[in-house]
Amino acid sequence: MGELAAGVAHEIRNPLTSIIGFAQIIKESSIDEATDKYLEIMLNELNRISTIVNEFMCISKPKESMEFRNTDIKALVSRVIEFMKPQASLKGLNLIEFINSDSIITAHCDPNHLTQVLMNLIQNALEATTESTQKIVVSLKNVNKDSLLIKITDQGSGISPERQKRLFEPFYTTKEKGTGLGLMMCKRIIENHNGTIEINSQLGKGTTVRIILPKAVNPLQSSSKTGLAVQRQL
Repeated sequence: MGELAAGVAHEIRNPLTSIIGFAQIIKESSIDEATDKYLEIMLNELNRISTIVNEFMCISKPKESMEFRNTDIKALVSRVIEFMKPQASLKGLNLIEFINSDSIITAHCDPNHLTQVLMNLIQNALEATTESTQKIVVSLKNVNKDSLLIKITDQGSGISPERQKRLFEPFYTTKEKGTGLGLMMCKRIIENHNGTIEINSQLGKGTTVRIILPKAVNPLQSSSKTGLAVQRQL
């Protein structure tokens, strides 16, 4: 399945890049409002296809190809939150960072993939939260000498028990335009880090996602490249 996903994604990506590029050129040179409107719709849908292709690429990517290094998780989480705050502000929501530790928390991980997971989960929380009085809280703390916990909590619409059982199934989604690959991708990445991810939710009360990851064996060798993780996602 991984090889098939990679093959299909590669075949789609090349012509898709050309189509998106030429559509953008036409839109920039167009002076017709009706044409601009149609091109905007086309580009939005093409970008959605591109997102699906990237998710297929992630599914096919084996653990051996990930770049693990000792990473300052506090710095990584902080940068992800700063990047997501503008999206929260557009919806009138409060995205709060709460770090329950003053010490350095280091994990041996692939910072780019872990960034991708956190951005995906926070985006899900933003989409589930509709009231300006509701909050999204991201917290990080030590569990013990070997493990750390990242927790994302929202006060959104919540998920029914029946749907919770199927959240990590491929192509199962609760979103109108979702692919059903996002959470499966997150679980695959966390498991490749020898970690766990679990989701607890109540209808009308919100959702909590808990990610437990092993710490780095030698935290003194924390990588200085962590700050590039969010930038590479852009």
